[in-house]
Amino acid sequence: MNTTGIIWTEYTWNPVSGCVKVSAGCKFCYASTIAENMKGTKAFPVGFGLTLRPHKLKDPYKLKEPSLIFVNSMSDLFWEEISEDYRDKIIDIIEDTPQHEYQVLTKRPENMLAYSKRRKLPGNFWAGVTIENNITLDRIKVLQDVDAEIRFISFEPLLEDLGFDYDLKNIHWVITGGESGVHMLEDKWQKLRGLVYRDRTTGKMVVNQERVPWIRNILTQCRKYDTHFFHKQWGGKSPKSCGRKLDGEEYDEIPRLPGWNKSLKEVREEHQGTLL
Repeated sequence: MNTTGIIWTEYTWNPVSGCVKVSAGCKFCYASTIAENMKGTKAFPVGFGLTLRPHKLKDPYKLKEPSLIFVNSMSDLFWEEISEDYRDKIIDIIEDTPQHEYQVLTKRPENMLAYSKRRKLPGNFWAGVTIENNITLDRIKVLQDVDAEIRFISFEPLLEDLGFDYDLKNIHWVITGGESGVHMLEDKWQKLRGLVYRDRTTGKMVVNQERVPWIRNILTQCRKYDTHFFHKQWGGKSPKSCGRKLDGEEYDEIPRLPGWNKSLKEVREEHQGTLL
């Protein structure tokens, strides 16, 4: 179990690592880069190939306070290569630790849906999908059919304007974010994939104002459907390069947290780590 810089969670839990790329948002996958750079080490013996870590399964029991846990930040729990038996072991742990809230993101919502029909998902299992462009918008419809108490979408990296031709009915939470990584210093990727660009006068990375409406439009949809909204970052060389304010405001809404419209840090300080 690791603490993390991902600001919408508290810990990452990786009983599995490895995956294969399935859509445009995967092109510059941070997990793949980390794993491949460490290929041959004890942590990543086969790079980004499938690696099961059964010794990590019991990690959630070690946390003394109720926590937000992002499951498999270095993989996809619903990747076909992970056996149903091992996936069941992960869900068993989630079910057996109801004091924690587990956030699961997949780019394979059909597999998540099939699993949820075979086995009821625990109440503390947050079912999420990643959507990066219009081609992947259909993932919303699949997610809406998943029987979970919390359903959420990560629009990161957001690669184009999604307009308003979709609904967020029964979607409880939305995260938005622009792409980050050293490749975002290149003009080519700023134009093709970025919400930021390098100002030629100052040399600094700045938010692309022409693309700010991409995020505003998603916020509009969230307000229409009473969906909690969390703007993670604009992106750039690092997630913090251009901050995370949208029209002068930071959006930190998280379901099930007391004072969900406050930052996670503020909530933790006020409530001493207690979740609703």
